[in-house]
Amino acid sequence: MPPVRPALLLVTLLLGGCASPSHQQLGQALSGLEGELTRLEEELAAMNGLHYQKAIDAPLALRRYLSAPSPTAEGLVPAQSRLQDGPLLRYDYRLPASMTRLPTDNPCLRYEFELRHLGRLGQLELAWQGSGQQGSQRIHQRDCPFSARGQGLQ
Repeated sequence: MPPVRPALLLVTLLLGGCASPSHQQLGQALSGLEGELTRLEEELAAMNGLHYQKAIDAPLALRRYLSAPSPTAEGLVPAQSRLQDGPLLRYDYRLPASMTRLPTDNPCLRYEFELRHLGRLGQLELAWQGSGQQGSQRIHQRDCPFSARGQGLQ
């Protein structure tokens, strides 16, 4: 578990014990902590500083993104996505009849959001099927020279 999470959980428990009986105040405190956690996770992702192994520790932004992933430049959306311990994110694509393979040129930029949010140990596996063709490619986050100053490569 990243060192930030235990501290935030402790603060949450302390606030819960000190809060008035009003559930509304407790809810506001928890919302504030969730917002702060999200902000910190985004800062760490932008600096390429996330480091975790368990899928349950994945940043909230990544888990939300996986519930409704954005289409690729070609309009493809994964038929299925799975986040596993490691962390390993697997996207399964079903290609239209006009495509024989998934475009995988410059995967570090194509899948920058996912790779940054998977952290230093993260891997992204792309698998595709279509028109009798199938294939896969695995991208390790450590192989992507992300800039520590924000989006893009060094």
